[in-house]
Amino acid sequence: MNINLENTSALRRKLTVELEPVEIKRELDRAYGELRRGVQMKGFRPGRAPRWLLERFFGDQVRSDVIQRLVKEYTDKALEEQNLKPMVSPEIITEETDLTKAIRFSAVFDVRPDLVVRDYEGLKVPRGKVEVADEELEKTLERMRERFGTLKKVEDRKLVESGDFVLTELDGRVEGKSLPGLKTEDRLLQVTPGALAHGLDEVLTGAETGTQVVRTRSYPEDYAEKEIAGKSVEWRVTPKEIFRRELPTIDDEFAKDQGYESLEDLRGKIRDQMLEQARREADNRVRNGLLDLIIERNPFELPESLIDREQRALESELAATLEASGMAHEEAHARAHENAGELRNRAEKRARTALLVDAIGNQENVEVTDEEVAERIARAVRESGRDRDRVAQFYGDENNRVMLRDSLRREKTIDLAMTRAQIEEQEEQVDSAPAGAGE
Repeated sequence: MNINLENTSALRRKLTVELEPVEIKRELDRAYGELRRGVQMKGFRPGRAPRWLLERFFGDQVRSDVIQRLVKEYTDKALEEQNLKPMVSPEIITEETDLTKAIRFSAVFDVRPDLVVRDYEGLKVPRGKVEVADEELEKTLERMRERFGTLKKVEDRKLVESGDFVLTELDGRVEGKSLPGLKTEDRLLQVTPGALAHGLDEVLTGAETGTQVVRTRSYPEDYAEKEIAGKSVEWRVTPKEIFRRELPTIDDEFAKDQGYESLEDLRGKIRDQMLEQARREADNRVRNGLLDLIIERNPFELPESLIDREQRALESELAATLEASGMAHEEAHARAHENAGELRNRAEKRARTALLVDAIGNQENVEVTDEEVAERIARAVRESGRDRDRVAQFYGDENNRVMLRDSLRREKTIDLAMTRAQIEEQEEQVDSAPAGAGE
């Protein structure tokens, strides 16, 4: 094996590997030996088919497999020999594949920047002093009240009004054909202005139960629902029944129904939840503020391949979130791709942050013990409820445990950097409720 290493830029490397014919012959002999033992050829006993016959029928596949195996094996050997660790998997460029002569290929990759992080101690970071505004507490109570409202059928009118819940028959047609995703027999819709998909709130408002309403609506080329983007849809909508939501009175009885001793107890618990989440959010803002300052004081060149990888990961995460909210698979991935510009900026910041934190961890000799990894896995399993078997299986994979260890090391490193920062307390009020407050 002949190796040539070229630095094409500060972080870019091109590793060219050329294999001698003897190395190729050895791998070819091994491949055909395995094939001979496992294949049955007409007219020959098992394991006795001649090589020329195997080459005639399986030569292209064997050649492809041999090249793939040799490139993988010798790329790893060459990287180890040169003591190189690519940031992401190398791009392989095959230059010569005549197996009777040689195999020559190049592995192109980025290496980790050699960082020494400076000025990460003594940084001044503001931290809001958290309080809960009474009006925000009341808004949270009102949202809780709405969650426990009950639907009551409306008997004294037939016309749909804003705010109604309507049992509806829908049929969306394009060029006279019903679209499966837009057709349903009984669907309960809340007629909220501007919030109902496809503008159906405007179609339903004023409609009469038992009477079909036909309206045509046109949608722009960039409409989120690709099935009807740039098209006109004829909506055939029949309201069947109207319901209004009746809300409970917020009093001691309501609080007791939710498992609290009194309304005062309920208010106190909600306030505690809001304060706890607000503290966590304030802590996260401090951490992010500290990391921003460290990034600002430590500029460095970032490998493009690392940004690409982080961007792909963010696009996948966004698409998965959109799918979980009910969006179709193709539409979710298309929507995620549309946000590529914003996601790339986030990807660059995430990659830059990770490299700086790792470098600080090296400088401070931060380590994660096996016991800490085991405890975090045990906690994840405990908190996963019905998914505990899936979570346990996930962390049974060594690669996932390595990623967890890296994540824990970064957590510990950031915590250490926080102890070296100057946190300046400020006044701050909670202006939003935590998810699940009062539940």
